[in-house]
Amino acid sequence: MKYALSVCVTALLAVCHPVLAQDKPAPISIRVVTPFAKGHLLTDTAEKFKETLEQAAPYFKVSVEAGVLNEQRIDPAMQGCKAGERVGEILLTGGQPIQDYAPKYFFFNGPYVIRDFEHFMDVWRSDLGAEMAKQLEAQGNLVMFEPVYRGYRQFTSNRPISTPADFKGLKLRLPPVPDWIAVWDSLGTQAVQVPLPGIYDALKSGAAEASEGDLTQIQSLKLNEVQSHLVLTNHLVGFGVTAANACFYRNELSAADRAKVRSAMRRAARWGTQHIVAREASIIAQLQAAGMKVIKPDADAIRKAAEPAINKLFDASWTVTRWQEVLSE
Repeated sequence: MKYALSVCVTALLAVCHPVLAQDKPAPISIRVVTPFAKGHLLTDTAEKFKETLEQAAPYFKVSVEAGVLNEQRIDPAMQGCKAGERVGEILLTGGQPIQDYAPKYFFFNGPYVIRDFEHFMDVWRSDLGAEMAKQLEAQGNLVMFEPVYRGYRQFTSNRPISTPADFKGLKLRLPPVPDWIAVWDSLGTQAVQVPLPGIYDALKSGAAEASEGDLTQIQSLKLNEVQSHLVLTNHLVGFGVTAANACFYRNELSAADRAKVRSAMRRAARWGTQHIVAREASIIAQLQAAGMKVIKPDADAIRKAAEPAINKLFDASWTVTRWQEVLSE
């Protein structure tokens, strides 16, 4: 009788509370990768994504790996449709995917093209941004999420830079980004192409005597140890791409899980944006306290000197639009 009663109670509970009879969702593993070092804004944003998603849906198991490959090598390493053929499921990086898979839209990452992050987001949400996202998925197997503001990009150097003339002959570390090289070479720099992990050593050895990058890059790589000046050129609205491998996102996640992932990344990206907005001034102060001399150059004159090279890029490379159209968004 006791056995029969136990069976009846169990059956009744299953009927009244069907959730008790259901299995928990199967764990879903997500590897989030970034070529940037620990302490960089995009690495911190990746950690915020992990925290946000795992709190919202504990069956997601998220790992974050910083310093993976470099900006140039990580994009092709994300393309595989099988987990064993790719380095991760979600990527946080710079603008390299646009150069690799949608180069006509690289004006998003062009010096002096975009005014500020509000303007950047207006263009990102326009038809131009939508077409770029389609091309990034078609050519790079990447689904775009919301970008992260990384702050304006600045210069570091071992001598003052105040006017366009000060760029002449400057050995400038740049990533292998032809459009950036074209702009700075037009001002007379000598480009020294070095991937992200090699910046510190290139500056320490003298192979390069200046660099450019966002403030969290400058700080996380400890460039204050090998550079004496921080030059506030504000020459580019820095941003981070957040994206998922399209095979993983489209084929391995349910619609509900896709929504959870996108929502968590949106919240993380906005956290990252707010974080750097609040910290830009303090990072400059910290770098100054660490020994760097802060220079405020004639930014308008430098921009004016770069305009011919930028217009040439719109004519020859960024042919989907014109600079004036971008500025009007």
